[in-house]
Amino acid sequence: MDHKLFVFDWNGTIISDTKASLDASNECLNFYGAPSISMTRFRQTFNFPVLKFYEDNGVSENTVLERKNEGNQVFQSSYDKFAKNCRTRGGARELLEYLKEENYKIIILSNYLTDKIESHLERLNIRHFFDDINAHDCDGTTILQSTTKVLRLREYMNLHGFDPEKTSIIGDSMEEPEIAHELGLTSYSITGGGVSEARLKKAGATYLVHSLTEVKKLLVS
Repeated sequence: MDHKLFVFDWNGTIISDTKASLDASNECLNFYGAPSISMTRFRQTFNFPVLKFYEDNGVSENTVLERKNEGNQVFQSSYDKFAKNCRTRGGARELLEYLKEENYKIIILSNYLTDKIESHLERLNIRHFFDDINAHDCDGTTILQSTTKVLRLREYMNLHGFDPEKTSIIGDSMEEPEIAHELGLTSYSITGGGVSEARLKKAGATYLVHSLTEVKKLLVS
């Protein structure tokens, strides 16, 4: 296929929700009997699978798994409350408009829930930019122990015939560079989300950027 593909993570990448994610995570940590953490600590320890994040912040694997359904409900309801008015990150609309003008296919690849993403996209009036949303239709507990983003993207690219050399991926976590390395894609790590800049540097993305505006500048140049 001649079309270029641009793959966006959702949380912390398109939507500026890292504070909401921290606050919801603290609600969950408190539910499991652990103290709240700072934004610095959050960015130092946030991880996929999420179980590792809880272990690094004082909650045992058994404790999380024994009460995972209750814990998930705490997180989801808290996040919904904290994120209901979150805006897009600076430069998001400008980058999306540019990608459309350049005939990119644009998708979201996320560990979050499809219906919740759809709701935010409509609220933010940016749904029309995206050709597909590749996320989860479950209750959110699956990402405790494993994630499937690389498998889902490989399947999507094979199904639609996208060339890895014409595919780019951007996100605020360690996942996107890992996916890019495995599939042979161009990757962008964006700071200011859920993972510290020091950790992102170690992940080895093709480009480390501090805003979505920088991505457009790199594409134009």
